[in-house]
Amino acid sequence: MSYLILGGCGFIGRNLVSHLLDNELAESIVVIDKIPPAMAWLSEKHKAAFENSKVTFKSINLLSRSNIDKIKELGIKFDYCVNLAAETKLGLSKEIYEERVTKLAQNCATFAKEQDVKLYIELSSAQVYGSSGKTSKEDSKTNPKYDFETCKLRAEEEVAKVPGLNHVIVRAGMVYGPGDRLGYITSQLVIASIYSHLGETMRLIWNKNMYVNTVHVEDLCHAITHLVKEGAPGETYNIVDKGDTTLDGICRHVAHIFDIKYEYISSFTSMLASISLKDVAEDVNEKHLAPWSEMCSKDGIANTPLSPFIYSSQLETLNIRACNQKLLNTGFQFKRPEITEANIRDVLEDCIKIGIFPKTNVK
Repeated sequence: MSYLILGGCGFIGRNLVSHLLDNELAESIVVIDKIPPAMAWLSEKHKAAFENSKVTFKSINLLSRSNIDKIKELGIKFDYCVNLAAETKLGLSKEIYEERVTKLAQNCATFAKEQDVKLYIELSSAQVYGSSGKTSKEDSKTNPKYDFETCKLRAEEEVAKVPGLNHVIVRAGMVYGPGDRLGYITSQLVIASIYSHLGETMRLIWNKNMYVNTVHVEDLCHAITHLVKEGAPGETYNIVDKGDTTLDGICRHVAHIFDIKYEYISSFTSMLASISLKDVAEDVNEKHLAPWSEMCSKDGIANTPLSPFIYSSQLETLNIRACNQKLLNTGFQFKRPEITEANIRDVLEDCIKIGIFPKTNVK
């Protein structure tokens, strides 16, 4: 079997490449990304995966259809195409997300159909359901809160419109695991390390009982390859673990790793803070940036993709709860059914090992 992985140097893509190789699921893997492996902050394991003879990398910016057509120059017939490419940076305009999420997915799906792939898989997000906290099945009402999720939902719709394309949509929860450089878990690790450095209590404005579905990257990769065989074309599947994860559960694990205390500001204060979250974010960033710089300098880290910078949207309510029963009905089994402190330590240790996270203050 041959795979075409679009956006394959990113966090999920590098793990999918390793998963395919480790489980001997592909004879040929073509990875397309605008960022080459040498600049992607890969771990030694992932570097080895990209150096495998079964893997071919081509640097292409997928924003234009003419660029996507350059994939044809490889002369390789693909059985399956997985699109992981999308602009995920926060704080951008709606127009940018429309181009780099929706239009990109439409072009990739059209190309996949022209190449007559057996199945096209589009990565979406469980955040398209909104933040009601109600359990959402695949046919539940969608209510995306931000432009990124809105454009992800539109991308799903555009993929479904491509005539004759066998496709599956996967709506993933909050993905975490080794290789994560920009995700929520890594961000929390960075911020917790700063409060350990400062010797202060970490203060949070969220409600501690807010739900946030998680899924380990290994399970997400396993689910993608599982659905290649067991998924029904044209269907959508929620990919979230069995743990009813809350933000408090995540904070508890992270706080223990750095031996810090944390507390939630009263609901009244939280309500006031929500009126001007932009101001709150500015104050928080001013508090965090200098200590993080000091910590990195002390450990001899001159360059790192990790940052304590937060956007005001990251301070707003998440409360996402999706149902994974449809996936389980296909016979899928989770290897990491819930997020644990050990899982989070794996993320941290991966960052420390490649020299992008200061190891001081880690307990």
